[in-house]
Amino acid sequence: MRALITVLLLLMVVGPVLAQNDDTITNYLETLAKTPDDGATHYALASYLMDNDGDLDEAVLHFERARDLEFQPQGVIYRLSRINARKGLYPEALEQIETLAEGGFGFPGLIENQADYAEIVGDPRFVAAVETMRAARFPCMPDERHHAFDFWIGDWTVTQNGQFAGTNNISAILGHCVIFEEWESASGSKGKSFNYYDPGYDHWRQIWVSDTGSVVEYTGKARDGGIFYTAETVNPADGVVTHHKFEFTQYENGDVRQFWQTSTDGGKTYSTIWDGRYAPKE
Repeated sequence: MRALITVLLLLMVVGPVLAQNDDTITNYLETLAKTPDDGATHYALASYLMDNDGDLDEAVLHFERARDLEFQPQGVIYRLSRINARKGLYPEALEQIETLAEGGFGFPGLIENQADYAEIVGDPRFVAAVETMRAARFPCMPDERHHAFDFWIGDWTVTQNGQFAGTNNISAILGHCVIFEEWESASGSKGKSFNYYDPGYDHWRQIWVSDTGSVVEYTGKARDGGIFYTAETVNPADGVVTHHKFEFTQYENGDVRQFWQTSTDGGKTYSTIWDGRYAPKE
């Protein structure tokens, strides 16, 4: 009942003043007169006031009501922090931004690119909060396990036995959750692979697909400064099973060695089919 009376008073006092120029606000208030516990409408009205040079104090009242009704709690904190920043209440705004960060708010771009925070963007508390949000949004980025294959990132010229074999561009994508390979051989054939650390199994995976129809799925470990994969494939033509060992290690100068061996006798003996050297493109 108290909420209904409050909304009716807003209709009588605020509505007539604002409705002269804005029917949208009147419509929101009329809706709240009928359903005063509609958190979505309280939030929408507060946002409209905030975004259209309306009364910020009235916006705060509706955001707080939306919060009490458990509607968009993080959105409410975000909007209130912006209002406080506009009013010059910087400690309050910073505290709310930190609350968002501690609550796992995963939209750092909304914070670091927001004009309302221009006066506090360099504050250490602000910077730390944004970093916490970025870690929540991109969990692979701060996790060192996802960086074990970073030594392969680059734009490379690839040789084997001193002869040009192709080019390969390796990049980190999807928030550093994937090391993405784009290969083109000297003969023009192409292939791509996704390499990623799987925390559930505590190992690395590579899924390789080429335009020749070759498909291999490797699993492996990061150790001794390198990545060591194994795989098993079956030839659809004759059913022959091939075991693969696929290793990536670094030379002292930063070049990368890609060493590939296969076995068709159950792993008793292995033959080297590829020993490539990656050097940065000039």
